[in-house]
Amino acid sequence: MSVRERLDATLAAHTWICEHLLDVQQQVTDAFRQPDGPAAAPAQQARDLLHRLGCLSLALDRLVDDLDGVEESTGAGEEALVGLLTGPCQVRFTAATGEPVRVEAMSVQEILVAAREHVARIHGIVEAYGRQRLTVRAQRLRSSVQRLRQLATQATAEGLGDGTDPVAALAVDGLLGQLAAVETAGRGRWLRGDVQPERDDGSLGAAVDRAVERTDTARRRLRRSCHAELTGRLEAYRQKAVDEGRAEDPQVERAYREALTALRPGVFTVTAAGQAVRTYQQAVNGGTR
Repeated sequence: MSVRERLDATLAAHTWICEHLLDVQQQVTDAFRQPDGPAAAPAQQARDLLHRLGCLSLALDRLVDDLDGVEESTGAGEEALVGLLTGPCQVRFTAATGEPVRVEAMSVQEILVAAREHVARIHGIVEAYGRQRLTVRAQRLRSSVQRLRQLATQATAEGLGDGTDPVAALAVDGLLGQLAAVETAGRGRWLRGDVQPERDDGSLGAAVDRAVERTDTARRRLRRSCHAELTGRLEAYRQKAVDEGRAEDPQVERAYREALTALRPGVFTVTAAGQAVRTYQQAVNGGTR
């Protein structure tokens, strides 16, 4: 390989490492904004590799600076250039833990190979964590949708609400299908291609979070509506009992107290409260519906 070819290869290696260092730095920052809990181990592993990649990049920075300082027009300059291009680089691997600096002699090609390996491993860590995090988010969304559907079914059975499907209004079917496709593919496509990284507001993960919030909000709204309707029914029957002089009847009064208990916010469920209100209605009507 000629001196010019060696120089071009060295500069190309330096450019590649610099560009990818910035890229993976951003990916690690975006993926591990809160590096605790399940994120602690992969975040530390990714940052350790990122630190080593930075050490490799600094070694080539120093080499390129030295190359820029060589005056090629002289024989001594030519010889110095060849020496820099053919000799090993002294890579200083430092640690944030106070451990001693470790120096390794590596050729430019060895540095590039190591850098490519570190970049690939960082991508793998970020992607695996992203898949894991997206899986958890997907489970939350599916659980939220299921809970909303169950509540809607219970409300319909009790004759509450307007009878429409609240899930349909959320338009989450497309998002659930996209999640299923990503999970089936087994790769975190949100890192590149048709789905943007987490830092993008249009990312798949962010879209799932928004869908979960909308679904939970719809469930809470429906639950409050059901509670209000059942409370209204109970009070209407209570007024009927008063009007008919049955409010003080022990059986009627006991049924009323039980319905009030079933309507307490901390224990309220549509099915149990609906049954309690119907029981009170039957008591007010003398045991008939």
